[in-house]
Amino acid sequence: MIRPIPPTRLPSCLLLAGLLISICWSRAQEAKTKDSGTPRSDGGTADAILADLLAAHNAARAEQKLPPLTIHARLIEAARGHARDMAEHDELSHEGSDGSDPPKRIKRAGYVYKECGENVASGPEAVAEVVRTWMESPPHRKNILGDFTDMGGAVAETSGGKMYWCVDFGRPIAPVDPVKSPAALIAALNRARAEAKTRSLKSDPVLASTAARFAREAAARKSLDTKDRDGRTPFDALKDRGFRGRLGVILASGEGEPEKVVASWLAERRDRDSLLSGFDRVGAGVAIDSEGVPYWVLLLSRREAP
Repeated sequence: MIRPIPPTRLPSCLLLAGLLISICWSRAQEAKTKDSGTPRSDGGTADAILADLLAAHNAARAEQKLPPLTIHARLIEAARGHARDMAEHDELSHEGSDGSDPPKRIKRAGYVYKECGENVASGPEAVAEVVRTWMESPPHRKNILGDFTDMGGAVAETSGGKMYWCVDFGRPIAPVDPVKSPAALIAALNRARAEAKTRSLKSDPVLASTAARFAREAAARKSLDTKDRDGRTPFDALKDRGFRGRLGVILASGEGEPEKVVASWLAERRDRDSLLSGFDRVGAGVAIDSEGVPYWVLLLSRREAP
Protein backbone atom coordinates (compact mmCIF):
# COMPACT_ATOMS: atom_id res chain seq x y z
CA MET A 1 0.00 0.00 0.00
CA ILE A 2 1.48 3.34 -1.06
CA ARG A 3 1.07 6.15 1.41
CA PRO A 4 2.10 9.48 -0.12
CA ILE A 5 1.64 12.69 1.82
CA PRO A 6 1.10 16.22 0.48
CA PRO A 7 4.22 17.74 -1.09
CA THR A 8 5.81 20.97 -0.09
CA ARG A 9 6.68 23.79 -2.41
CA LEU A 10 7.99 26.97 -0.89
CA PRO A 11 9.39 30.27 -2.19
CA SER A 12 12.95 31.34 -1.59
CA CYS A 13 11.93 34.20 0.69
CA LEU A 14 10.75 31.87 3.47
CA LEU A 15 12.94 32.12 6.55
CA LEU A 16 13.66 28.77 8.19
CA ALA A 17 15.38 27.37 11.25
CA GLY A 18 16.04 23.89 12.57
CA LEU A 19 17.81 22.02 15.35
CA LEU A 20 21.01 20.08 14.86
CA ILE A 21 20.56 16.34 14.56
CA SER A 22 21.93 14.14 17.35
CA ILE A 23 25.09 12.48 16.02
CA CYS A 24 24.85 9.63 18.51
CA TRP A 25 21.26 8.81 17.50
CA SER A 26 22.10 9.01 13.83
CA ARG A 27 25.04 6.65 14.16
CA ALA A 28 23.07 4.25 16.33
CA GLN A 29 20.42 3.99 13.64
CA GLU A 30 22.76 3.55 10.69
CA ALA A 31 23.11 -0.18 11.26
CA LYS A 32 19.34 -0.58 11.03
CA THR A 33 18.96 1.13 7.68
CA LYS A 34 19.89 0.30 4.12
CA ASP A 35 19.87 3.15 1.64
CA SER A 36 19.60 3.13 -2.13
CA GLY A 37 23.39 3.03 -2.44
CA THR A 38 23.30 -0.60 -1.31
CA PRO A 39 22.75 -3.13 -4.10
CA ARG A 40 19.18 -4.47 -3.98
CA SER A 41 18.21 -8.10 -4.42
CA ASP A 42 16.84 -7.23 -7.84
CA GLY A 43 20.22 -5.82 -8.89
CA GLY A 44 19.17 -2.18 -8.52
CA THR A 45 21.67 0.43 -7.37
CA ALA A 46 21.42 4.07 -6.40
CA ASP A 47 22.45 5.20 -9.88
CA ALA A 48 20.01 2.89 -11.62
CA ILE A 49 17.12 3.90 -9.36
CA LEU A 50 17.94 7.58 -9.82
CA ALA A 51 18.07 7.16 -13.60
CA ASP A 52 14.67 5.44 -13.51
CA LEU A 53 13.22 8.22 -11.34
CA LEU A 54 14.50 10.86 -13.74
CA ALA A 55 13.15 8.99 -16.77
CA ALA A 56 9.72 8.53 -15.18
CA HIS A 57 9.47 12.18 -14.17
CA ASN A 58 10.56 13.38 -17.59
CA ALA A 59 8.15 11.04 -19.35
CA ALA A 60 5.31 12.60 -17.36
CA ARG A 61 6.54 16.08 -18.21
CA ALA A 62 6.97 15.23 -21.89
CA GLU A 63 3.30 14.23 -22.08
CA GLN A 64 2.48 17.81 -21.05
CA LYS A 65 5.10 19.25 -23.44
CA LEU A 66 7.21 20.48 -20.51
CA PRO A 67 11.02 20.69 -20.58
CA PRO A 68 12.89 17.83 -18.91
CA LEU A 69 14.43 17.95 -15.47
CA THR A 70 18.13 17.34 -14.96
CA ILE A 71 19.84 15.61 -12.07
CA HIS A 72 21.59 17.89 -9.59
CA ALA A 73 24.10 16.41 -7.14
CA ARG A 74 23.09 18.69 -4.27
CA LEU A 75 19.44 17.78 -4.61
CA ILE A 76 20.45 14.12 -4.58
CA GLU A 77 22.27 14.79 -1.31
CA ALA A 78 19.20 16.44 0.21
CA ALA A 79 16.82 13.69 -0.95
CA ARG A 80 19.13 10.87 0.11
CA GLY A 81 19.59 12.33 3.56
CA HIS A 82 15.85 12.66 4.12
CA ALA A 83 15.03 9.21 2.72
CA ARG A 84 17.54 7.70 5.14
CA ASP A 85 16.15 9.76 7.99
CA MET A 86 12.58 8.59 7.32
CA ALA A 87 13.73 4.99 7.12
CA GLU A 88 15.80 5.25 10.29
CA HIS A 89 12.76 6.46 12.20
CA ASP A 90 10.18 4.55 10.13
CA GLU A 91 8.13 7.71 9.75
CA LEU A 92 6.83 9.36 6.60
CA SER A 93 7.07 13.13 6.94
CA HIS A 94 8.40 16.28 5.32
CA GLU A 95 9.80 17.20 8.73
CA GLY A 96 13.19 15.67 9.47
CA SER A 97 14.13 14.19 12.81
CA ASP A 98 16.18 17.33 13.38
CA GLY A 99 13.16 19.59 12.85
CA SER A 100 14.22 20.52 9.32
CA ASP A 101 11.84 21.06 6.42
CA PRO A 102 12.61 20.69 2.68
CA PRO A 103 13.94 24.25 2.12
CA LYS A 104 16.23 23.91 5.13
CA ARG A 105 17.63 20.59 3.93
CA ILE A 106 18.02 21.78 0.34
CA LYS A 107 19.85 24.90 1.48
CA ARG A 108 22.00 22.81 3.79
CA ALA A 109 23.02 20.67 0.83
CA GLY A 110 24.25 23.84 -0.89
CA TYR A 111 21.54 24.29 -3.53
CA VAL A 112 20.64 27.97 -3.95
CA TYR A 113 17.06 27.97 -5.17
CA LYS A 114 14.47 30.35 -6.47
CA GLU A 115 11.82 27.71 -5.81
CA CYS A 116 11.92 24.22 -4.38
CA GLY A 117 9.60 21.30 -3.71
CA GLU A 118 9.55 17.79 -2.33
CA ASN A 119 7.54 14.59 -2.81
CA VAL A 120 7.80 11.68 -0.37
CA ALA A 121 6.11 8.28 -0.15
CA SER A 122 6.43 4.94 1.59
CA GLY A 123 5.50 1.42 0.58
CA PRO A 124 6.19 0.77 -3.11
CA GLU A 125 9.32 -1.01 -4.24
CA ALA A 126 9.24 0.08 -7.89
CA VAL A 127 9.89 3.51 -9.40
CA ALA A 128 6.96 3.19 -11.80
CA GLU A 129 4.56 2.52 -8.93
CA VAL A 130 5.61 5.44 -6.76
CA VAL A 131 5.63 7.93 -9.66
CA ARG A 132 2.23 6.70 -10.86
CA THR A 133 0.82 7.23 -7.37
CA TRP A 134 2.27 10.74 -7.16
CA MET A 135 0.81 11.58 -10.57
CA GLU A 136 -2.62 10.49 -9.34
CA SER A 137 -2.38 12.95 -6.43
CA PRO A 138 -2.99 16.59 -7.55
CA PRO A 139 -0.46 18.26 -5.22
CA HIS A 140 2.27 15.72 -6.01
CA ARG A 141 1.46 15.96 -9.71
CA LYS A 142 1.82 19.74 -9.45
CA ASN A 143 5.40 19.32 -8.21
CA ILE A 144 6.29 16.80 -10.93
CA LEU A 145 4.93 19.14 -13.60
CA GLY A 146 6.10 22.30 -11.85
CA ASP A 147 8.35 25.11 -13.01
CA PHE A 148 11.48 23.32 -11.86
CA THR A 149 14.68 22.58 -13.77
CA ASP A 150 16.52 20.17 -11.43
CA MET A 151 15.75 17.15 -9.29
CA GLY A 152 17.40 14.62 -7.04
CA GLY A 153 15.89 11.44 -5.65
CA ALA A 154 16.58 8.50 -3.39
CA VAL A 155 14.99 5.51 -1.69
CA ALA A 156 15.94 3.99 1.66
CA GLU A 157 14.85 0.71 3.21
CA THR A 158 14.16 -0.16 6.84
CA SER A 159 15.43 -3.36 8.39
CA GLY A 160 11.94 -4.74 7.86
CA GLY A 161 12.04 -4.03 4.13
CA LYS A 162 9.77 -0.97 4.04
CA MET A 163 10.76 1.56 1.37
CA TYR A 164 10.86 5.32 1.86
CA TRP A 165 11.10 7.54 -1.22
CA CYS A 166 12.09 11.18 -1.50
CA VAL A 167 12.39 13.43 -4.55
CA ASP A 168 13.53 17.04 -4.19
CA PHE A 169 12.91 19.59 -6.94
CA GLY A 170 14.56 22.94 -7.53
CA ARG A 171 14.86 25.92 -9.78
CA PRO A 172 18.10 27.81 -9.09
CA ILE A 173 18.61 31.52 -8.81
CA ALA A 174 20.23 32.76 -12.02
CA PRO A 175 23.91 33.71 -11.68
CA VAL A 176 24.46 37.37 -10.91
CA ASP A 177 27.47 39.46 -11.94
CA PRO A 178 27.75 42.45 -9.57
CA VAL A 179 29.62 44.35 -12.29
CA LYS A 180 27.50 43.61 -15.39
CA SER A 181 24.06 42.86 -13.94
CA PRO A 182 23.25 46.45 -12.83
CA ALA A 183 23.68 47.67 -16.43
CA ALA A 184 21.43 44.84 -17.64
CA LEU A 185 18.82 45.87 -15.08
CA ILE A 186 18.87 49.47 -16.29
CA ALA A 187 18.66 48.32 -19.91
CA ALA A 188 15.58 46.22 -19.08
CA LEU A 189 14.03 49.17 -17.29
CA ASN A 190 14.66 51.49 -20.23
CA ARG A 191 13.05 48.99 -22.59
CA ALA A 192 9.95 49.08 -20.39
CA ARG A 193 10.03 52.88 -20.40
CA ALA A 194 10.30 52.91 -24.20
CA GLU A 195 7.22 50.70 -24.43
CA ALA A 196 5.45 53.15 -22.14
CA LYS A 197 6.65 56.02 -24.36
CA THR A 198 8.72 57.47 -21.53
CA ARG A 199 12.23 58.68 -22.23
CA SER A 200 15.20 56.61 -21.13
CA LEU A 201 16.91 57.09 -17.80
CA LYS A 202 20.56 58.16 -17.83
CA SER A 203 23.02 56.23 -15.69
CA ASP A 204 24.57 58.31 -12.94
CA PRO A 205 27.85 57.21 -11.31
CA VAL A 206 26.99 58.70 -7.91
CA LEU A 207 23.63 56.94 -7.86
CA ALA A 208 25.34 53.73 -9.00
CA SER A 209 28.03 53.78 -6.30
CA THR A 210 25.46 54.58 -3.61
CA ALA A 211 23.15 51.79 -4.82
CA ALA A 212 26.05 49.33 -4.82
CA ARG A 213 26.98 50.23 -1.24
CA PHE A 214 23.45 49.79 0.05
CA ALA A 215 23.10 46.51 -1.86
CA ARG A 216 26.20 45.24 -0.05
CA GLU A 217 24.72 46.38 3.26
CA ALA A 218 21.46 44.53 2.52
CA ALA A 219 23.29 41.34 1.53
CA ALA A 220 25.46 41.45 4.63
CA ARG A 221 22.35 41.72 6.82
CA LYS A 222 20.25 39.41 4.60
CA SER A 223 17.49 41.95 4.86
CA LEU A 224 15.76 44.34 2.47
CA ASP A 225 16.19 47.53 4.40
CA THR A 226 16.71 51.10 3.23
CA LYS A 227 19.05 51.87 6.14
CA ASP A 228 22.71 51.02 6.60
CA ARG A 229 24.37 49.91 9.83
CA ASP A 230 24.52 53.53 10.99
CA GLY A 231 20.80 54.07 10.40
CA ARG A 232 21.34 56.25 7.33
CA THR A 233 19.25 55.89 4.17
CA PRO A 234 20.37 56.23 0.54
CA PHE A 235 18.64 59.61 0.56
CA ASP A 236 20.88 60.76 3.41
CA ALA A 237 23.96 59.58 1.52
CA LEU A 238 22.89 61.28 -1.71
CA LYS A 239 22.08 64.57 -0.03
CA ASP A 240 25.55 64.50 1.51
CA ARG A 241 26.91 64.21 -2.03
CA GLY A 242 24.98 67.21 -3.27
CA PHE A 243 21.81 65.66 -4.68
CA ARG A 244 18.78 67.87 -4.43
CA GLY A 245 15.32 67.22 -5.82
CA ARG A 246 13.18 64.15 -6.19
CA LEU A 247 14.65 60.79 -5.15
CA GLY A 248 13.33 57.25 -5.20
CA VAL A 249 14.54 53.81 -4.11
CA ILE A 250 13.23 50.34 -5.02
CA LEU A 251 14.55 47.06 -3.57
CA ALA A 252 14.36 43.39 -4.48
CA SER A 253 15.91 40.07 -3.49
CA GLY A 254 15.79 36.41 -4.46
CA GLU A 255 15.73 36.84 -8.26
CA GLY A 256 18.90 36.73 -10.33
CA GLU A 257 17.67 37.71 -13.80
CA PRO A 258 17.54 41.51 -14.29
CA GLU A 259 14.57 41.28 -16.67
CA LYS A 260 12.55 39.36 -14.10
CA VAL A 261 13.48 41.80 -11.35
CA VAL A 262 12.14 44.66 -13.46
CA ALA A 263 9.03 42.63 -14.35
CA SER A 264 8.33 42.00 -10.66
CA TRP A 265 8.57 45.72 -9.94
CA LEU A 266 6.32 46.63 -12.85
CA ALA A 267 3.73 44.18 -11.55
CA GLU A 268 3.36 46.33 -8.42
CA ARG A 269 1.41 49.49 -9.20
CA ARG A 270 3.32 51.71 -6.77
CA ASP A 271 6.69 50.57 -8.10
CA ARG A 272 5.47 50.78 -11.69
CA ASP A 273 4.40 54.39 -11.20
CA SER A 274 7.86 55.25 -9.88
CA LEU A 275 9.71 53.38 -12.61
CA LEU A 276 7.74 54.96 -15.44
CA SER A 277 7.42 58.46 -13.97
CA GLY A 278 9.39 61.67 -14.41
CA PHE A 279 12.75 60.55 -13.02
CA ASP A 280 15.61 61.13 -15.44
CA ARG A 281 18.67 59.51 -13.76
CA VAL A 282 19.28 56.05 -12.38
CA GLY A 283 21.85 53.95 -10.58
CA ALA A 284 21.65 50.24 -9.73
CA GLY A 285 23.60 47.90 -7.50
CA VAL A 286 23.45 44.21 -6.63
CA ALA A 287 25.26 42.08 -4.06
CA ILE A 288 25.14 38.40 -3.12
CA ASP A 289 24.71 37.17 0.44
CA SER A 290 26.59 34.23 1.97
CA GLU A 291 23.92 31.79 0.72
CA GLY A 292 24.02 33.05 -2.87
CA VAL A 293 20.86 35.17 -2.73
CA PRO A 294 21.05 38.48 -4.66
CA TYR A 295 19.95 41.82 -3.22
CA TRP A 296 19.12 44.64 -5.64
CA VAL A 297 18.97 48.39 -5.00
CA LEU A 298 17.71 50.82 -7.65
CA LEU A 299 18.05 54.57 -7.08
CA LEU A 300 16.15 57.14 -9.16
CA SER A 301 16.48 60.91 -9.22
CA ARG A 302 15.34 64.06 -10.91
CA ARG A 303 17.62 66.96 -10.11
CA GLU A 304 16.26 70.38 -9.39
CA ALA A 305 16.87 72.99 -12.07
CA PRO A 306 19.70 75.37 -11.08
